[in-house]
Amino acid sequence: MSDNNENKQPVFNKPTQRASPGIHAVHVNSAREMVKLHTSGRRPPAPATSAMPNTSRPAPTPTASSMASSFPSTPSSTHYHLQHNSKISVPSDCKNPQCAHCGKVVIPAPQSSFPIQDVPSITVNNWNIYTIKKPILNSQELDSLESRYEFPLPEMIFGNNLVKLVNKPTGGSIEFNALDALDSLDDESHLKVSYHESWLESRRKRQAKSKIEKDISDLTENNDVVLKPYDWTYSPNYTGTVRNLEFKETDEDIPIEKLKRPDPILFFDESILFEDELADNGISMLSYKIRVMPSCLLLLVRFFLRIDNVIFRVRDTRVFIDFENDLVMREIKLQEFPYDDLLKKATMAKIGNDPKKFLRDSDWVSANIPVISKVVETNK
Repeated sequence: MSDNNENKQPVFNKPTQRASPGIHAVHVNSAREMVKLHTSGRRPPAPATSAMPNTSRPAPTPTASSMASSFPSTPSSTHYHLQHNSKISVPSDCKNPQCAHCGKVVIPAPQSSFPIQDVPSITVNNWNIYTIKKPILNSQELDSLESRYEFPLPEMIFGNNLVKLVNKPTGGSIEFNALDALDSLDDESHLKVSYHESWLESRRKRQAKSKIEKDISDLTENNDVVLKPYDWTYSPNYTGTVRNLEFKETDEDIPIEKLKRPDPILFFDESILFEDELADNGISMLSYKIRVMPSCLLLLVRFFLRIDNVIFRVRDTRVFIDFENDLVMREIKLQEFPYDDLLKKATMAKIGNDPKKFLRDSDWVSANIPVISKVVETNK
C-alpha cells in the first residue's frame, strides 16, 4: 500500500475563499491596454490628408469691465485650423507634444528651469515672448537683497520670474518682474490695521536679531534697529520696465472686438511675482497672465490687495500688442473699495452660502468695485 501511495501524483485543490487574492489575468490585460494607449498617444501623428474641422471651443470673451476672465486655464486652441500669415516659431529643441489631429505643436505653460536660458517661449512675427518661472528666492538670494531694500520683504518673492516682450527689429521691450515692482513702493502707507504698531514692532525685533548676527555696528545705543516707515501693503506703482519704447496717452481703448474673435491660443502662461499674507490680515499679491494669438497678445499684470475689514485695492496693467502692425497699447487702471461695502454687496447678491469666498477672487472683486482712474497709452 505504501508503494502505491508513493506513485500517486499530488492533488492540487482549487483555491478556497480563504486563500489570498491574486492578480487576475483580465486585470493584467487591462493594464497592458492602458499602457499601449498611453504610449501610442505620444507618437508623432501621421501627416494629415484632409483639412481638420474646427471643433475647438472659442476663447472666452473679455468684457469691458474686466479682461482678466478672458484667460483660459489651458491652451486648448491648437486644434484650430490656422488661417493666417503670422510667422510663428518655437525653440528648436522643443520637446512639447504634438496634436493628434493636425500634428501642430501643443505649447503648455513652461516649467521652471535652471540655469535661466535666454530663449523665447514663442516668437510671432517681430516679437519674442519670454516667460521664466523659477522657485521662490532662497535665504542666500534674500540676503543679497538687503543692500537694495531697507524694509522687510514680502513673505514669498519669486525674484527670478518674469515676463518680457521684445521687438526684434527695434530692440524695444517691456518687462515685468518682482524686484523692479518692489522698487516702486511708496515710502509709507496710510492704511492701518487694529494692531499695526505691535506688528511693526515685531518686525523691528526680527530685523534687529538679524543685524546682531551680521554686523554689530548697525545697532543703536538701545540695541534696537530703527525701521524706517514703508508701505507694509506692498502696493507697487509699477507699470513695467520699459526699454526703447515710447508711450503717449491716447483716447482709444484696447480693441476688445479683436480679442473676442475665436482665434487659436498659441501660448498661455501665468505666474506669481510676490505674495504676502500681511500677518493674517489679508493678502497682497502681484501676478501676471498672458495669452498669445496668431494676430495679437494680451498681458495682464495685476496687483491685488485685501485688508480684512479695511479695503480692497486692484492695480491692473494690461499690455496689448498687434503683431500685424507692431502696435503696442498699455492700459493702467486703479480700483479701490471699502471692505465692509463689498461684503454687503456679496451678501445681498445671495451668491452661495459663503459670500466671503468671492472676496478672495480677484476677478470677482475687480468686476464689482469702481474704477478710480484709467489711462491708456500707445507707441503709435
